[in-house]
Amino acid sequence: IVQAVLSEAKLNIEHRFPKLTLVDEKYAALTPPEYDNEISLQEFAEGYRRYAASQMKLYYTPEIVRRFVAGMAASKLLILEGISGTGKTSLPYSFSRYLSNPSTIVSVQPSFRDRTELLGYFNEFSKRFNETEFLRALYEANYRPDPTLIVLDEMNLARIEYYFAEMLSVLEMPNKDEWVLDLVPTAWDGDPVKMDGGKIHVADSTWFIGTANNDDSTFTITDKVYDRAMPIELNERADAFECEVQPHCNVTAEHLEYLFQKAQVDYPISDELMDKMQKLDNYLITRFKLSFGNRIMKQMYDFIPVYVACGGTELGGMDYIIARKVLKKFESMNVTFVRDEITGLINYIDKTFGKAEMEDSKSYLRRIQNLY
Repeated sequence: IVQAVLSEAKLNIEHRFPKLTLVDEKYAALTPPEYDNEISLQEFAEGYRRYAASQMKLYYTPEIVRRFVAGMAASKLLILEGISGTGKTSLPYSFSRYLSNPSTIVSVQPSFRDRTELLGYFNEFSKRFNETEFLRALYEANYRPDPTLIVLDEMNLARIEYYFAEMLSVLEMPNKDEWVLDLVPTAWDGDPVKMDGGKIHVADSTWFIGTANNDDSTFTITDKVYDRAMPIELNERADAFECEVQPHCNVTAEHLEYLFQKAQVDYPISDELMDKMQKLDNYLITRFKLSFGNRIMKQMYDFIPVYVACGGTELGGMDYIIARKVLKKFESMNVTFVRDEITGLINYIDKTFGKAEMEDSKSYLRRIQNLY
């Protein structure tokens, strides 16, 4: 009997990760395509916009594409939010097709409570791991040199800081060799090739894109998540336009990362703008006890040069970050106090940056003022 049980266990050992083993088989004989590692950021961003329009009849403004690409430079987690029907899910879906690496779309359920919803779990009875599509995509990214996009659709139907907590912590690690997830305590014979001691690596070429509807059926996205993510608002549909058919773009994640670094050299944030930002920071600390913080500063240094390289302006990039990352915090503050102080803040922004500038931040402040 013992012998029978042992041989049964041995059979199951073969493939306790059947989906991941299939990924190994798929890449054993796959020839990678030719990669276009000469492309510039502006060509890359504009190429996507034309690809989405000509091949998929999806239309986005240059501004939204700029924010999306610059967002990828600033964070591995992007949150696309806004009203229903503005193309939140179709943006990463079409973007990944432009990169010839279709995204995996995970529909978040209200019942999601912890990491097992995303990564799966080991079934002690069958001696197999219940693998999810999220896990397969995460594992497959280790084989691919091009960017991998994993979409968490309607991510705020459940509490993000519960089911995505481990991933948020992993992405915070400064050393990317430590971007590791424990799946099972020990290694078995027959485990997937790219698994090491029961652990899998989160490849640097992976981005997580969450979509979020802002309505009564969803949870509020907490500051902990917002601070780590790059939020992008899609609240209106772009006008349709005609263009020549645009082909796919095969580019490696490494080249994209190089372009992001190159943008920081080519378009560093000017001293003049940094000086104005320092003044605004001091004003916010004095009047609102609100500060930029190191994480937001780092994201600003990563976001703005890429935003400029994609055809935007330095001030436009800063305006966007301040509105979405700093002023966003007003929503959780004392309402009456904030409302009374907002007019003074708008006047201060006008005086520091110019009356015609920082329109995103000012309209955001007016919106908060009108809410209450």
